[in-house]
Amino acid sequence: MRKLPPIPGILFLLLGGCASVSVDRVERAVSPAVRPDCIYVQEFVAPRNVFRVDRRGVSLEEFRATMVRQLAVATAARITKRIGPAQAIPRTAAVPEARAWLVTGRFVRVNQGSRALRTAVGFGLGGTKLETEVSVYDLSTRKPREIFRFVTTGGSNAMPGVAPGAVVPNLWLLSLDTLIKMGPGLSVDMIRTSREIVAVLSECMAQEGFLPPKKIYRAKKLGKWP
Repeated sequence: MRKLPPIPGILFLLLGGCASVSVDRVERAVSPAVRPDCIYVQEFVAPRNVFRVDRRGVSLEEFRATMVRQLAVATAARITKRIGPAQAIPRTAAVPEARAWLVTGRFVRVNQGSRALRTAVGFGLGGTKLETEVSVYDLSTRKPREIFRFVTTGGSNAMPGVAPGAVVPNLWLLSLDTLIKMGPGLSVDMIRTSREIVAVLSECMAQEGFLPPKKIYRAKKLGKWP
């Protein structure tokens, strides 16, 4: 059997670097008054007009509700694991008055893309896109104060699909991986988004001396590697 030549390392870097979520425009407003005892994650605003998905009517409403709930729950769970106590709260819940921070925001773009194109071709065709705007508030003062804000942006689309793998031998293993990893699309983007939100929180807390350097969870900045 003919041995397949190795895939150049640079190809992995290019593909891996494109299929992810990054952070951009981190803007600090004020320093927090105290280290939070808890971080609340409020469900994000999800305007109907930013959703480009293959759903309508009741199905779309259920999809939106699922997206906002899953992002809040996933982010709160990751904060608890990496930083400290956290809790996901509904958009309609009253904001607690406590030594706490509040993570809130909105979905700016939710593009489902084409799963068929991602699976068959890849390399950017049919890619998903998920963008959010995030704000973090200090709730320990009389009036909640915004500490910082940032955006997250990214998607799933860089890996080659099945068709290139059938033509270029070097890509056949990547094509198999495509079938497994690229189908979910937005659900993967949502998990990546929660990771970056927590990473920015981690960096901010470390800058304030609330978190030891060895526990910093580094955010992936847009346009930078890694």
